[in-house]
Amino acid sequence: MTERSPNPAVNRYARWRAVTLISVYVLMAVHITHWLVNGRTLAPLELNEVMYTFELGIVTAGFIFMGVTVVATAIFGRFFCSWGCHILALQDLCAWILEKLSIKPRGVRSRLLLWIPLLVAGYMFVWPQVLRIWNDQPLPILHLAADSDGWASFTTEHFWRNLPSVGVALSTFLVCGFLIVYVLGTRAFCQYGCPYGAVFSAVDRIAPGRIRVGSDCEQCGACTAACTSHIRVHEEVNRYGMVVNPACMKDMDCVSVCPQKTLSFKFGKPSLFAGKIGDTVVRNRYDFSLGEDLAMAVLFLGVLVSLRGLYGVIPFFMSIAFGVMFAYGFVVVWRLARRESVKFNRWQLKSNGRLRWTGKLYLGIASFVVLFIADSAIVRYHTYFGELAHAGMTRSSQHAHAGMAGAFTSSSESTDVAKLADSVVSHLSTADQWGLLTTRHMRSMLADAYMSLNQWENARQQLERVIRIAPYDGASLLKLATIYTEMDAFKQAAHHCSNALIVNPDNAVAHYQYAGILFSAGDQVRATHHLREAIRLHPNHAAAQYDLGALLVKSGDIPSGIQHLRLAVTLDNDFADARYNLAVALMMSGKLDESIAEVDRAIALKPSDAQMTAFRRYVSGLRDGASVVPERSVDPDRSRGK
Repeated sequence: MTERSPNPAVNRYARWRAVTLISVYVLMAVHITHWLVNGRTLAPLELNEVMYTFELGIVTAGFIFMGVTVVATAIFGRFFCSWGCHILALQDLCAWILEKLSIKPRGVRSRLLLWIPLLVAGYMFVWPQVLRIWNDQPLPILHLAADSDGWASFTTEHFWRNLPSVGVALSTFLVCGFLIVYVLGTRAFCQYGCPYGAVFSAVDRIAPGRIRVGSDCEQCGACTAACTSHIRVHEEVNRYGMVVNPACMKDMDCVSVCPQKTLSFKFGKPSLFAGKIGDTVVRNRYDFSLGEDLAMAVLFLGVLVSLRGLYGVIPFFMSIAFGVMFAYGFVVVWRLARRESVKFNRWQLKSNGRLRWTGKLYLGIASFVVLFIADSAIVRYHTYFGELAHAGMTRSSQHAHAGMAGAFTSSSESTDVAKLADSVVSHLSTADQWGLLTTRHMRSMLADAYMSLNQWENARQQLERVIRIAPYDGASLLKLATIYTEMDAFKQAAHHCSNALIVNPDNAVAHYQYAGILFSAGDQVRATHHLREAIRLHPNHAAAQYDLGALLVKSGDIPSGIQHLRLAVTLDNDFADARYNLAVALMMSGKLDESIAEVDRAIALKPSDAQMTAFRRYVSGLRDGASVVPERSVDPDRSRGK
């Protein structure tokens, strides 16, 4: 006769929780389906949007969802993790599959790695506010964003705008699911990686809803054995009358297995105010010495920095999981060198001082991983400083006035840009040499640096490779058009600029650049058309107003040209060359006093410009009775930086 299970409640709670967690994925599928059918839906409930609300003041769907969950946690305790989190559902599913395959993951306990979630939460949510206070910046004003403002709107037509690609998402699920569960045990990511769990843990301390004990507990330890969060349940309830550990996720497994049915979920005094009612000592057992824990903490930080954002692929949470697993793996290698007997999970790697074949295999895999991490560290180092130099180069370049396919810079600014561009090339070329992959972003930054150094062929090669990978990259098409213009290959330049307009016909920058190419090729009629399109799309485009005004004056339409030139200097009060050309146009229309006033303003902005000074003398002489017409008239070439 088959013995009946004495604890039928175990299956009842497990089934209900399984149904709840499966429903999370069902709701995600319904959410996506609603977007596909309706074309617009609620933005994804991403909890990380909280940090953007703190930083930018944008009230997002993720922020509201996080707020509701925190309030609920303050009442019921940390229940969301075990009853509503899709990552925990994934971890429990992976643990269940491994168990069906007769693979029982062995959990590990580290005193220092347990602080990682709290530190990550501080980095995500607190550190930006510290920087804001440090920089004396005002607090953001809470507001809603429209879909046209970017990814942070409350509803959206672009569901995947803030989500990783399918490949990255599946890889994250694999790493934060099967791999970390196998290496570090069930719910390992919750313990050692999840920043939201750290927030819920902190709030859990004030929650009146807790697992509490009755008066007839026999301290059998069945509850502790059933707890997948590795809490010493029987010791805590004996000492405090409740579970006080904030790692408790209220999954009710301990309640289910209690033979005396003395454990239950009840409301009462929060754990923050719990007093001792028993003499049982809660034993916090750890698997590592303090030295091993310190080494793991250092290694974790090193791996996190080396892998985060590597090749533009590895996301933050995946790098956290890799960092924790690598840190533990290093300890295993260290023990193989120092101990007589070593196990990894259920595998015996070394016994009686002799390395088994499993140990040799483990060392081989570990060597490969170490080489990969070292290579990644080199790539990330050079990528980081290359990106930093690129940002500085971009800022320095923006100090100049942009014109058709060119810009004005002082000699000191040009020197700074060149130095930064050299740094970009040095760092990113090294990263490219050591890297296993090269990203489009890296090649685009290299192209920018080569363009700043006037190394047009090198820049062209980088961008041609980008276009082969992404033929509809409008920004790269425009850069290629600029390069071919500088190489006097106007046919190829026009081809790439035309393709950029096919990708986005409402791109004001593309119209403006195409006008410059057409002007260089001598097609002033089409250049004028595209300048008008650029201004229609972007009326405050000072350089486009300037170039159109210059072309109109040169073609004989002086009044219209003066109108656009006035708009250019109104939009950019320090646009010296626009003021100079306006002065020339005013002189041509007979407005000598206005012409002198404008050229004086231009000279004040560029006192070393001999041409402006000579023109000033000429107009003054003309006003005083000179009759010679100047050779110079409005010259659009000046707006092109020639």
